[in-house]
Amino acid sequence: MNGNIILKLFINLAISSIVIGHFVQENNVDDSFISVVKFDTDVIYYSYHIHVYFLQKNTLQRNEALLLRKRFLSEFNVTICPNHCDTWCPQICHWDFNRSPTGPHPIGSWGVYIPLEQFIRTVSFISMYHGNLSVLIHPNSGHPKIDHLLNAFWIKSIVSLRKNQLSDNAPPPSSSYRILN
Repeated sequence: MNGNIILKLFINLAISSIVIGHFVQENNVDDSFISVVKFDTDVIYYSYHIHVYFLQKNTLQRNEALLLRKRFLSEFNVTICPNHCDTWCPQICHWDFNRSPTGPHPIGSWGVYIPLEQFIRTVSFISMYHGNLSVLIHPNSGHPKIDHLLNAFWIKSIVSLRKNQLSDNAPPPSSSYRILN
């Protein structure tokens, strides 16, 4: 009797996890890419990005994304990223609401730079209020391809990124960039 209950719970959990995308899905990252990761070197996460995705032709999702963005920007008093925030930004800021694919993002999206000290609050907020939207959260270590494809995590479901739009290295932050110790 207990064995049947445990088996049913396991099957339910497995099906639920697959349906909502909590199992790691193959990202088709080839071995030559993984070989560039050097495990004997220190990796510094300077900040994070949060990317919220929506199907741009789906009015309900687009409106949900706009509403979440407005609420997020208000909650955290977020301003538009200044011109000097290309790869790195030491402050929480946002960039444009993308109504079409941009860079590695294959569908509509909006995103924000998150300094390390804002990580817990912002990710908690997004995890509570993402609704029907998929969210990518990735570190910024100076290796965009690794950051997006290997060291990222997803809320809701995985969106297959356009890997050819990601570089292996990004210029390091300026000396004025503040790192928390």
